Amino acid sequence: MPASRLALALLSLLPLRVAGVGEYDPCAASKPASASGDLFTFGIAYYPGADVDAWDGLNPCSLSGVANLTAAGGGAAVYRAKVDDMSFMRSSMADENAVFENANAELMTVAAYATDGAGKIIRSDPRRVRATSGTSSSLSSSAGRVNALTLIARFEEGRLEYLQWHDMACRGCATGDACFDVGDGHGACAGTETNCGCDSDVRDDCFLDLSDPADALRCHLTVAAAYSGDDANKVPLTSFSQIERLGLYSVSGSAKGAGVTAVSTVSG
Repeated sequence: MPASRLALALLSLLPLRVAGVGEYDPCAASKPASASGDLFTFGIAYYPGADVDAWDGLNPCSLSGVANLTAAGGGAAVYRAKVDDMSFMRSSMADENAVFENANAELMTVAAYATDGAGKIIRSDPRRVRATSGTSSSLSSSAGRVNALTLIARFEEGRLEYLQWHDMACRGCATGDACFDVGDGHGACAGTETNCGCDSDVRDDCFLDLSDPADALRCHLTVAAAYSGDDANKVPLTSFSQIERLGLYSVSGSAKGAGVTAVSTVSG
């Protein structure tokens, strides 16, 4: 799969809307249709303190949606990904932690969103990505921090039709990770709060060394984005079929080991 330019994405607490407009705003109408190889803008909105049902009717681009997310201390990361490349999109662990901890949350959910090119906002279903031990029993979900989700962007003649999460099913989890209930009966691998909260500068018995980039990636979210359908020239988009051929284990492993391969911008 071709590699895109490396960039670091940061989460911004306030506001959710990107300061610039146009191609770097996932809420702005873009060109009518995208061809394979074009850059496409995605947003990943983080909602601390809210379970999946709190997203009912919530649009991250509407004034009321922005107000709800902002009041909760939420943030958004914005990415420019190349259509039909598999892209790995992530924020830094420090910024993800800041959103969660500044909101004094015990649970955090995310949703992906983008425009269809004609002004309609397409939003994925929400997914749980983090929970502390205090909420695990009520959610029937492992406490921990999800480290990999796969997002499928479906296009029809180059126009975005929907954003859908692909079930990773907890296959290929690293030793020490938990199987986390992300919603809709789907599972994902997650670093445990015990392992991800252990300070190796203070203790010498930590399971993970968070100064090691590979270990740190087990404690915050990477979204692997792939594509299906066809582009503006009616050429089939094949990166989702590559996921199916590679298998879930390979995709999960690639997400943990890859750099950020979507060009990104800071929200705020």
